Amino acid sequence: MRLRTAMMLVVLAGLMMPVEALPAAPPNGPRVVLAVDGTSETRNLPIIVAERLGYFRDEGLIVTLVDAPADPSPAALVKDGRADGAVAFYHHTFMSQVDDHLITQAVITMGISPGLSVIVANRLRGEIRTLADLKGRRIFTGGSNSGKTTTANWIAIHAGFGINGYIPLPLKSRDEMAAALADGSADAIVAHQPDADFYVAKGNVMLADVTTAAGTRAALGSLYPSTALYLPKDYIAGHPTVVQHLVNACRKALSYIAGHDAATIAAVLPPKMVGKDRAAFLRLLTEDKRMFETDGMMPESAARAEWQAMAALAPKYGGIAFAQTFTNVFVRRAR
Repeated sequence: MRLRTAMMLVVLAGLMMPVEALPAAPPNGPRVVLAVDGTSETRNLPIIVAERLGYFRDEGLIVTLVDAPADPSPAALVKDGRADGAVAFYHHTFMSQVDDHLITQAVITMGISPGLSVIVANRLRGEIRTLADLKGRRIFTGGSNSGKTTTANWIAIHAGFGINGYIPLPLKSRDEMAAALADGSADAIVAHQPDADFYVAKGNVMLADVTTAAGTRAALGSLYPSTALYLPKDYIAGHPTVVQHLVNACRKALSYIAGHDAATIAAVLPPKMVGKDRAAFLRLLTEDKRMFETDGMMPESAARAEWQAMAALAPKYGGIAFAQTFTNVFVRRAR
């Protein structure tokens, strides 16, 4: 065990998130490595807050957050044992079953929306008034398994025209996509802040805000389980006390986010995450913190709807063991 821990720390040394002025960790607590899908991304705010405020330490854990936005991915780090678990969107549990042949379970659902907006070209403001009016339109989305594409497909399903009822466009630079909206080669775009405000400033129209719980239900018919802490089922079975402490810490972070404004939250975040333009970051954080208005419980009907939306595009995910993708046991027990 000591050898494994030492080797892990060496391998991950170049990837670890910098820690500044954090309280001392318990010297003999269980060590946990979590791969995070971007430690500077606001979509992962709860896990960053939990680490920065010492909530893991308070639970008796020594937690290392590994920045893994691309390569190696959270899935790769979990699969080969370099990480014990991961923080990313919930649908990664579907992917791990099919693509990595590994059953993983979300133990706490920290996000209930994708934190996105649907923007329509200014020239179509009189034609596209509802999401159903997107039928047959050309829409900039994202990669095949991205939150943007899943959101677009889910909207299409809920609006009644299905995933084959619109034309997905590959992403380009922000300026190129703005030009496409203006010249007629694109009709709409699914965007995150601050890009959404950029397109609106160009005269385009905000059709749907899929960031709040209410906006997400209106667009999709349910909540969208997004940011989650998930771990291999075998790890959960072998370390239930550790998992409970992880969930306790994440619940505390959700409460902190709900009870504080963007400026107060930003004050505890790493300077790298806030960036040089503090005012812009505060605007972004004010929007994105609404993603986390939840107690951590996974809403089963929403999880099932997300699974169906993803499987509609990639049928290989239709055969997963859905009941194995999450558990609410630890959230129910959380202090």
